[in-house]
Amino acid sequence: MMQRVPTGISTLDSILKGGFEKGSITLIYGGPGTGKTNIALNFSINCVKNYGGVIFIDSESLSPERLHSFTGGKREIASKLLFYRVRSFIEQEEAIKKTYSLLMRGINVSAIVIDSFTEFYNLNIEHMNSLASLSKQLGILEDIAKNYSLVVLLTSRVYYSIKDGRIKNVAGYYMNPAIKTIIRLEKIDDIRKAILEKHRTIVPGKEALFKIQSDSVIGVE
Repeated sequence: MMQRVPTGISTLDSILKGGFEKGSITLIYGGPGTGKTNIALNFSINCVKNYGGVIFIDSESLSPERLHSFTGGKREIASKLLFYRVRSFIEQEEAIKKTYSLLMRGINVSAIVIDSFTEFYNLNIEHMNSLASLSKQLGILEDIAKNYSLVVLLTSRVYYSIKDGRIKNVAGYYMNPAIKTIIRLEKIDDIRKAILEKHRTIVPGKEALFKIQSDSVIGVE
């Protein structure tokens, strides 16, 4: 049976039959304010409390105050979060390469989290360079997930597809074949909804409601 790591959000863990799968890449996407960063943080903190360290690559300029609220200001928790802040797609690629080097040298972590993986991806600027870097980054992350049996969690920006009449994750045409679990987020007033769009062992279409608090994310039954 595929091992899973709980997200710490009861309703999401329920539809995922225990949490995010080890050994594969999970993608969460949604519009602004749908909870992508909050789920990434909640999962990361749950990991460091119960399963081991987390490497967190941040392209969204996560505020120190938000990070402090989720860690509860506890140094023993924050110390298990290896935090990279990146400011370009090239810096992101380098951070992923450094992550692989650290793993090869024996660093003990339970997950790699990148929020947001597609923040700097832009097909209109140096198309082939962006695409080549995207492919390289995904290849390294696939190797990391499989070789070290880790959870790799990515979040993604979105765009509106006129052809399909809905939002899609940026670079999905190129990314999605390498991703085993895809979750779309929606916002309904102060409640958020997670919809399972793709999974290799669970039938898609399952939904989970959750609510964002100042220091955590909680399931809504």
